[in-house]
Amino acid sequence: MSASRRWALAGARAMTGLLGIAAAVATVGAATLLPWPSHIVQPSGELVTPAASEQQRVCPGPLLALAADASAASSASSIGSANTLYAAGRPGALASEPMVSPLAVPDNVAGDVAGTPLLLSVPAADSAPLIAGAQSQTAGTETLSGLAVAGCAEASSDGWLVAGSTAIGQTSLLLLSNPSDVAASVDLALYGEGGLVDAPGSTGILVQPHSQRVIPLAGLAPNLNSPVVHVTTRGGQVVASLQQSVIDGLNPGGIELAGTTAPPALEQLIAGFIVPAHLVDETQSNDSHFHDDDAAVRVLNTGADAAELTVSATSDDGGNGTSITVTLEPGVASEVPLSELAAGSYTVRMNADQPIVAAARSTEKSATSEDFAWFVASQALLDDSAIVVADGPAPTLRLANPHGNAQRVTLEDGSGTPLTVNLPAAGAVSVPLTAGSTYTLGGSETGGVVASVSYQGGAALSSFALNPPGPLARAIAVYTH
Repeated sequence: MSASRRWALAGARAMTGLLGIAAAVATVGAATLLPWPSHIVQPSGELVTPAASEQQRVCPGPLLALAADASAASSASSIGSANTLYAAGRPGALASEPMVSPLAVPDNVAGDVAGTPLLLSVPAADSAPLIAGAQSQTAGTETLSGLAVAGCAEASSDGWLVAGSTAIGQTSLLLLSNPSDVAASVDLALYGEGGLVDAPGSTGILVQPHSQRVIPLAGLAPNLNSPVVHVTTRGGQVVASLQQSVIDGLNPGGIELAGTTAPPALEQLIAGFIVPAHLVDETQSNDSHFHDDDAAVRVLNTGADAAELTVSATSDDGGNGTSITVTLEPGVASEVPLSELAAGSYTVRMNADQPIVAAARSTEKSATSEDFAWFVASQALLDDSAIVVADGPAPTLRLANPHGNAQRVTLEDGSGTPLTVNLPAAGAVSVPLTAGSTYTLGGSETGGVVASVSYQGGAALSSFALNPPGPLARAIAVYTH
């Protein structure tokens, strides 16, 4: 074959290759520009509404004392019976009673002789019925004295207790009540004035179904002036409360049952914080450098960064208040003294740029004895609420309006007589209640109103917050594979 012919064949083959490459490039380019065929299959699923469960509340039961015997110093024993009241029904008609069941008390060496924690329950319905309960008890022993009133609370898997002390002369008992049908494994995270506490034995605490465990806080974290306890559970849910008692030398200095405070938020509100008229004992100061019987707010920054906190106490009767700004380190429990407040009732508002939990404490004194109370922050009431008033001196409903517009609520007693209560913008109102009675708090504008019930008289002081019920079950989407 001639050389010229070989060159011609080679050129033809090269041209054919170039044309093939160009065709391939054009095909790929077209594939990127033109839409690909698609096949979309919608997942098969349907909305399923869980079966409604009964509404439940748990009352913490009688007051407890640690055994005097040194060989069983961590054992608790009830010292008397709590007076418990409860009611259920519909708005304006709290005519029925819930089912009442006792909880087992394996940690109470006295057993059920003086009564037990109580589980209140009402059957499931299309809409949540109103249910409420409260208990009160006055202690009068050589080591325990004072009034302790507590509301019956709803179980939860997450709660914060801002109360108590394990310093010398202070006893704090953590009460964990499991009303569910499954065991609850409880983890406790304890914070103090030095930050998060390394507390062996604070995790995996087993609370059997329909029973209450009693945990002495000093056994987990001794010598804490300002503990804050974060309670979380797996399995069953619990109602957490904290009993604190004080003894000064040989004289008892009061007792209180504190419930959980509002969950972490940038703003917290305490309705009806009472500052009694008394003289501060200058000798009763603690390691936090303020007086144990002084009015103060305990607060924990639950965020990751330092926070600027502003505490504002506004008098409910229009008198003078106070405002304090401090810096909070993350994970450190701090106490802000409110010693400048005159005697009276206050709405305490706390604002921070990190989420916080908080509660306030004050002391009532007489010539021969004294008592103290914790006032926890609470959430706004979103709908009709039931109120049960346990026995005690001068029970009073404290209502605070955190909004810039006026509110109007209706308070109706068991006789069906309504009382309209007008709440000024960012103001507060106190309404006397009758011990042993039930009420319904409602009205079209109840959203956003924060409320508590307080007791005060002689050397007796106590309070419990009113909180909205937990959300009902909602329909969920279930998909099949």
